Amino acid sequence: MENQDREVSFESRMMRLVRKCHREKKLIMNHVCIRVEDIGRTERLLAESFGIGAEGFTRVEGNLFKGEALVSGTWVNENFYLELMEPLEKQTIGYDTGCGVPIGHLSEVGFLTPNMDAELERLSKLGWRVTDMLSSEYSREVKMDMEPSIGFPIELMEINLKD
Repeated sequence: MENQDREVSFESRMMRLVRKCHREKKLIMNHVCIRVEDIGRTERLLAESFGIGAEGFTRVEGNLFKGEALVSGTWVNENFYLELMEPLEKQTIGYDTGCGVPIGHLSEVGFLTPNMDAELERLSKLGWRVTDMLSSEYSREVKMDMEPSIGFPIELMEINLKD
């Protein structure tokens, strides 16, 4: 029940940003995702050490990207959240981005977009390529990176506005 209450609060903040993204018709950087070895321990450590997530992390339920075992997030301020991802397989030094080039613990930098198709077209002309995608009736999420990787993978999220 506690995660459910946090999930409603998390979604409420997210939808405020989604409305802003659609209203201003521009990308909004809204999160950074870090790969961790033990998500529960990391959540506790961040809360105890820095106050990040002191009110609790929200665990993502449902579909995850390939290679993800657990994902959680907590708002750092009104416009930005920290996301943690525990991979299915134990990490090694230099983590795989999906492009065959190892990087550190950064999983992605996330952006909301009001128009996924237009953004994919624009970014592909700049050399970005799709490495993974998820979709539902409510949203589309796409992970992208350069080939070869520049060590800055991104995630685009287009979330439909609810009437």
